[in-house]
Amino acid sequence: MGFLKGHGSNICNMTKTFKTWGVTLSAIFLVLGLINPAQGASDLTKAQQAKVEKVFKAIATSNPDSINSARKNVASSADLALAMIQNYYSTEKYFRSIDSVGRPLGNSPANAALGTAKITKGKVVLTTAAPGFSGTYTNFKFDKSGKITSWTIESSGGTKVSLNSRIKALPLTTWQYANDIKAVYWGKGVQIDTGTIYQDSLGRWIVQLAVTNVAGGNNTKSLITTTGKYQSPDKKLYSTVSTPAGCFGTGQTIHYTATIPAGSVILTGVKGILEIPMSNGCEDDDSNRLEVSIRP
Repeated sequence: MGFLKGHGSNICNMTKTFKTWGVTLSAIFLVLGLINPAQGASDLTKAQQAKVEKVFKAIATSNPDSINSARKNVASSADLALAMIQNYYSTEKYFRSIDSVGRPLGNSPANAALGTAKITKGKVVLTTAAPGFSGTYTNFKFDKSGKITSWTIESSGGTKVSLNSRIKALPLTTWQYANDIKAVYWGKGVQIDTGTIYQDSLGRWIVQLAVTNVAGGNNTKSLITTTGKYQSPDKKLYSTVSTPAGCFGTGQTIHYTATIPAGSVILTGVKGILEIPMSNGCEDDDSNRLEVSIRP
């Protein structure tokens, strides 16, 4: 299935924009960078340190319920980050609770493998399977109620970046189906309700979408762990890594996570196309892919 073709008259102007990518990247989430006036310090108070420990110990459990409970200690950008991690693990665990055709196995699977959180005062070194969140955390910021709102993170081989300028909830209005997929083959198909976009310390873009099967009846849908595609506004194609994989039935909501490589272009207010490797049914067939408009 092809991506949408470009409009020739716009390409020159877009190219000029992409040449200033280093500047544009800083401006992508400009509004978010102004959100958090509260002070953060490397010399944390006892109460602040306790919140840091609760949050990162919860992440290291890989238990979505524990991570959800820890969200009472965070707000703003930090809450978006914890929600992404929680959603990743809850979907991964859900797919291990059902069989190959989406039927419950009747047991509660164990949580995913543990991560690690080495915590000292004002610093955490975290490892987690959730894409984009392993690294060294410092410079924690708090709001007036004492909740963590942001931090800086540096992954191995990456640069130190502020969470505030790197994460954003995607507006509901950006979700559209390309090429009339929903009308021809998918029926009512799937519904994409919410999404979050995050650029990690390595410069990769992590896009997470809440996908609900609204086909009705016994119709199932599958996410397939294969290489998807992202078409940037300058019409360049990038291969993505899609996780997790599994088949889900009518009424089920799962969270799809795509990792788009560093160097790809995502611009505020400019549409790109994310191709989601999905199958209509539970067969491992990636010939039916969903194309979704991304406009942060």
